[in-house]
Amino acid sequence: MVNNQILLILPIVLALTIPISTMEIFAQIGSTYGYGLDADYGVSIVPGASQQNNTYHFYPPRIAVPTDTTVAWLNQDVGQPHTVTSGQPGAADSGSVFNSGIMPAFPVRSFEYTFSQSGDYLYYCIIHPWRVASVSVNDAQFTGESFDIGLGSGATWDISTNPRVLLDITPKLAVLDGVTPISYKVTINNGETNKTIFSNIFTTGGKSLPLELVSGEGNETRSYGPDFTTTGAYHVQSDFKKGTYSISVAVVAYNDRPIERPVVATFNLPTTTS
Repeated sequence: MVNNQILLILPIVLALTIPISTMEIFAQIGSTYGYGLDADYGVSIVPGASQQNNTYHFYPPRIAVPTDTTVAWLNQDVGQPHTVTSGQPGAADSGSVFNSGIMPAFPVRSFEYTFSQSGDYLYYCIIHPWRVASVSVNDAQFTGESFDIGLGSGATWDISTNPRVLLDITPKLAVLDGVTPISYKVTINNGETNKTIFSNIFTTGGKSLPLELVSGEGNETRSYGPDFTTTGAYHVQSDFKKGTYSISVAVVAYNDRPIERPVVATFNLPTTTS
């Protein structure tokens, strides 16, 4: 039995810094890939990654996630083997934190690693060492009465450093059994105009909600995901500007049954540009 009063959270204020950038706004993983993966976030080894002049090797090339986030890399470069190896090319400690070994592309192969310690992790492909990517991990934890929220960049989101940041939104009173569907409604309001710029319902299979905020140019605000067929992060991309954004979250359904009076958790996100 799940209490209808499932969500109650103390207000949380997170200071965010959001400059205008030229970040890509397309999804990094297609939902047809990675079926059955139980990771929180997906990174693609993109088609053409073996070519040195390709725009990307790993996409996204830099992510910021909370501790205990499991990242999965998928080799989507058809016919080309790759590795996911911690460190920098030629470094003495290369591969000491994680190393996928050779990842063939037939069939599409994946490698997963759970980041349990905060810090900045560089990684590269041993076979194609000209491109280095990174994962920034932060152990910042915002705790409310009924929610825990992990923020990948800490209390301040510096988008000039991390254009993407993953939130891990965990309801304390819901049973997270990895099976029972939980639907979260997320609404983002412009604090200056009080206009809603985004509102959507995201459903997870009995898990917390990994939700990535992406700074992108253009007037369109959109969401995409999850990264894999039924699991992984959802993403919200918008042309955030200097000001304050109010984000509210509520669990609106449990086991496909609507909650009559869900309690809305609202936290303000001040933003700056540089």
